[in-house]
Amino acid sequence: MGILIDCVRIANFRAIKNIEVNLSLLTMLVGANNAGKTSFLRALHLALGFDRRVVLREDVHDDGKNDPDNTEIIIDVRIIPINEDGTRMKEFDQIWNESDGFSGNIKTDQNDYEYLAIRTKYKFDLLSQTYKADTKILKEWLPFRNWIDVSNEETGRLQKIETIPLIFVDAQRDIQLDLKDRTSFLGKLTNKPNIDSSIIEALEQQINSLNEDIINGSSNLQNLREKLQELNKTVNISGGTGVEILPVNKKIRDIGRNLNINFKDSSGPSFPLEYHGMGTRSWASLLTLNAFISWQEETNNPYFPVLALEEPEAHLHPNAQRQLYHQLANIKGQKIISTHSPFVAAQCDLMDLRHFYKDKDGLKVGQLEFSEGEEEQIRLLKQQIIDGGNTGEIKRELCPKISELIKRKANKLDKEEKRKIERTVLNNRGELLFSKIIILFEGETEEQALPIFSKEKFGIHPFELGISFVGVGGKANYSPFLNFAKFLNIKWHILSDGDGNTEGEVKNQIKKVFDSTYWNKLFIFEGLDFEDYLVEKGYTEEINKAINCIENCNDFIDQYIQKHNLHPLGKDENGVDILRNYLNEIDGGKKRALRDIMHGDKTKYAAVIAQEICKKKDANGKTILPPKIDELFNKIALDFNIELP
Repeated sequence: MGILIDCVRIANFRAIKNIEVNLSLLTMLVGANNAGKTSFLRALHLALGFDRRVVLREDVHDDGKNDPDNTEIIIDVRIIPINEDGTRMKEFDQIWNESDGFSGNIKTDQNDYEYLAIRTKYKFDLLSQTYKADTKILKEWLPFRNWIDVSNEETGRLQKIETIPLIFVDAQRDIQLDLKDRTSFLGKLTNKPNIDSSIIEALEQQINSLNEDIINGSSNLQNLREKLQELNKTVNISGGTGVEILPVNKKIRDIGRNLNINFKDSSGPSFPLEYHGMGTRSWASLLTLNAFISWQEETNNPYFPVLALEEPEAHLHPNAQRQLYHQLANIKGQKIISTHSPFVAAQCDLMDLRHFYKDKDGLKVGQLEFSEGEEEQIRLLKQQIIDGGNTGEIKRELCPKISELIKRKANKLDKEEKRKIERTVLNNRGELLFSKIIILFEGETEEQALPIFSKEKFGIHPFELGISFVGVGGKANYSPFLNFAKFLNIKWHILSDGDGNTEGEVKNQIKKVFDSTYWNKLFIFEGLDFEDYLVEKGYTEEINKAINCIENCNDFIDQYIQKHNLHPLGKDENGVDILRNYLNEIDGGKKRALRDIMHGDKTKYAAVIAQEICKKKDANGKTILPPKIDELFNKIALDFNIELP
């Protein structure tokens, strides 16, 4: 049986004012740049890091109101016992119960589950002009709303728990730098070769013999040694041997200083890693973690390393990123990984995702919550009722528990909803994990046109603002994306067609995931689909120009009418042939023809039509965007304080 850091609370550190994050054995931190992911990893390093940690004034969260010299950085960590499947157990193993830091400090919650709760604080010391650390045991794990209560701290300091070291590996890792840095995890590993003392003397004799053979075989080295012997005449030597030239370090303890690692990636000779690219060197640096952890495990019992990894995908191509995830997953201990790669994020279980999102209201951390645990508990309780004879007494005892589980289950996602998010969102649109706002719509036309309209409106590409435009593939397919946005705290809007029963269908999905108050996030094309809306809002001239340009024709619409007038264009929903009389204005005439041209090949025309529309200006030279789209963009600008050009 093992252990797990299952919950971390942080206050007043860098981008973090006050958050709580639940962790799993492998937790994936995702979100846009500067959302707080690295701040979270660094805070954990302050609490559990096995190397030297320094806090500066700049590390204290500054909201414009607090004084860094009088503000404490606080990091609370809860550790629980788990079994091999990751399920929480009631008691710690004896080996942990009796280990340093655990013995005498383990607490029990109201359900008789054991845990260890540690608080680390950094406070500015006026005398030394530095931030000093203080670590204590917490009396109990309080609800989050009042977790910082200082009366909850036990008296007396807790020494660092050596058996739970946190190893922080930043995005700038390089195995060549690790080899040269004797304080790095690789430097510490190579500084102690761990060779049996009984053979060290024999090995060093072989090294001395090898050094002599190298020098004797080199006239240059012999000449150098002879010239350096002049030092004997100017330096008073007492009992020494004078100058030695050592092509190979003579002492086993010094082997790590000149250690080199070669890598062979072809049929040719191997080369030192310094001659390889940053991708290979970065990857190699991560892989050496496994060797370091195995070495530490041999000398520590118990031992539970925590790996805080910043962007392990840096410098690696997509296939290597996918492979790297599985290699990291197999390393002993708990892994907390921040990433900007949809390829890495898509490899993990949805339950392990933690989305960091920062806006004008501060930092939020969201996670997808699933009802599998509640469903299993309900099944077991119902089986207990059956096994107990279905008596009134056992029902009175267990039915209230079942009712409570059903309530909790209602606010979470079931297996089918989880499957839809995996298949529809994460596997195909993993970049949404790094968006600030998602704009949802039905089809391909909007997917091509909206980024063009957005760039015209805001003056920069939408991805620079963190805006993602997502076609969901039909009016019935919004729910997985809405659930995804709800649990991960990602802002969203829907720009929807308004034809037929579309508006009602979309509103029902919003109401199911959120409630009817969120209908104000829905922008409808006034009873029309996107193509019809553009025609009705007066963009026929721009549409004609775009179509003529693509078809390389001066008047494509007239040719289309001549070819298709009174000819079947397809079938309606009842299977009846659709015949258009484009010469009859009752049937819409040229406007109807324009709509049919666009509907006939949406992706062919959408981008060029959008570009032509962006050329339409008012008397002040301002682009006249379609009203509903302009309304949506104005709402986004207001929500994110975007200054419009």
